[in-house]
Amino acid sequence: MSWNAITEDDVLTVLAGPELEAIRAAALKAGQVDPLQPTIDDVTDMVRGYVAGCATNQLGPDGTIPAKLMRPALNILAVDMPNRVRQSIPDARKEARKEAIRILEQVANCKFHIEAPATPSEEATGHIKPTITARTSAYGRTAQDGL
Repeated sequence: MSWNAITEDDVLTVLAGPELEAIRAAALKAGQVDPLQPTIDDVTDMVRGYVAGCATNQLGPDGTIPAKLMRPALNILAVDMPNRVRQSIPDARKEARKEAIRILEQVANCKFHIEAPATPSEEATGHIKPTITARTSAYGRTAQDGL
């Protein structure tokens, strides 16, 4: 499996063409940019954040996600895009988004295996674990002589 960027063609597998165009038409007012790419970037960053939550995972090239997580990412996007323009969202899509988040939580908890990328990113992953060392006592039972 590979790491890929989410494309408009991928989005069209979960949103119908006329549906996507209606969202764009509602969102594009004077001076605004197409909402699709910023939403794709947000979802990509979210998925990469969950992947980085597991210390054993490596991130792929910037802007990419594991192929195994493409469907959950698209299910999130299918709710986030219409949400931007306050369109109603079918319950089935809302449930698919909840399931996608559950899968991503499993990824972050190292309970859902994803493939290592062919070319890993330099971005750090995992949690920083604090190191605590106990103080050593200068005086013990044998050092109490004469007290």
